[in-house]
Amino acid sequence: MNQNTVKNEIIISGIGLHSGKAVSLKIKPSSVGTGIVFIRIDLPGQPKIQARISNVTSTIRGTNLGEVNTVEHLLSALYAFNITNAEIELDSPEPPVLDGSSKAFCDLIRSAGTVCQGSALPCITVKKPIIIQDKDRSIIALPSNRFIISFMIDYCVCFIGCQYFRFSFYSKGYSKEIAPARTYGFMEELSMLKEKGLALGATRENAIVIDKDKYLTKLRFHDELVRHKILDLIGDLSLLNSQIKAHIICIRSGHDLNFALAKNLKEVG
Repeated sequence: MNQNTVKNEIIISGIGLHSGKAVSLKIKPSSVGTGIVFIRIDLPGQPKIQARISNVTSTIRGTNLGEVNTVEHLLSALYAFNITNAEIELDSPEPPVLDGSSKAFCDLIRSAGTVCQGSALPCITVKKPIIIQDKDRSIIALPSNRFIISFMIDYCVCFIGCQYFRFSFYSKGYSKEIAPARTYGFMEELSMLKEKGLALGATRENAIVIDKDKYLTKLRFHDELVRHKILDLIGDLSLLNSQIKAHIICIRSGHDLNFALAKNLKEVG
């Protein structure tokens, strides 16, 4: 795999999932080796934040990079199209949540086109198992000659039950099977989240809303929740700025375990 950038500038606007603030965002072509760089054009000095593991400041309800929060949906789409170099200008703390998935980002990247920059992308190859556990949650990386994700979530205490999905990574498959899957949340948590300054922009139009005994949002897939977890994982692992050859097995994993695995994979690379 070679490094790539977008052929044409992409412009998109909306609101942030957690901040609820309006945001305008531009994705601009960038030169080889520069990586993905966020630029907060609304802040003094227009700080630049590299999308990489060392800049992660929080994994609570999303992946945050200092002055830029909840980056995983956009990064997931960029990784799916092998966009490794780009400048992302935004005038608010978060990229727009749009419909809660990465589908719109994928559509825009496809329309803008990509440019191969002729320089190889580093590759991380897992040669022995990496196992990270936290009580009943775990994430494992096994040797593989491809990038495969097997993910299981378990809400057996309610009507959702257990969901499992296995995804062998390639861009066309991502656009069809992963990109449309939306973020989700439970009605019973909403007040608590808002008190903490989270989910201020969440609506039934940009998230799957789950009540005690039913979905309040029509699903796109019967297993849409676990597919979105894979979307998030790809976005988090994109911070490695590398190809990945591994079979990642997740059991109830979240951003914190994703980040822990990414740090371990960084050492392997």
